[in-house]
Amino acid sequence: MSQQLIWNLAGIVYKEQAVNFLKRFEASLCVFSGSVEQVYANYNIWPVTADNSKLLVLPNPNNHHDTYQAVSADAVVKTGLFIVPGEAIGKTGLYLAKRQATTGKLQFAPLASGLRKVAEQMPANEPFLPVITNNDLRELNKHAPILHLHRVRPDLLKDLSHFDAGSLQKTIRAKMDKYLMCA
Repeated sequence: MSQQLIWNLAGIVYKEQAVNFLKRFEASLCVFSGSVEQVYANYNIWPVTADNSKLLVLPNPNNHHDTYQAVSADAVVKTGLFIVPGEAIGKTGLYLAKRQATTGKLQFAPLASGLRKVAEQMPANEPFLPVITNNDLRELNKHAPILHLHRVRPDLLKDLSHFDAGSLQKTIRAKMDKYLMCA
């Protein structure tokens, strides 16, 4: 089994809170595993230790069509964007955070409108296709979970057929759009 399927939360203080936060995104974010070069659109997150210090992220074996193979690690890049629970900043709901280039401080926007704005600002040939990876679950000031976002760059999906690359893009967008409609 790939080590990237086991997420180690040893450095996180409030592990149960972090696990619950991560599980909120099972239906809206895909997971990328670089060691096996796969994106999972349909997966489950399972604690494998009593103290929630390790999680197992497993693709749903009954939905093999929701696993995309041959997605190279080069095609998945950091965004510098974070999903933050409102409680961490004295608000309700979920927020998208980005560091200001000049000050390094985080700027916050409501998650749905922030994701829409990011997607609108992307070049037409480079859609915003967010995914999460192992080590993307972190803590903000040691008291609240945050989730870093990566994104798939379709122009770097060299080992996927045109059909599979299109299917992957549609799947990621559909999951994100489903979330945005509910937000």
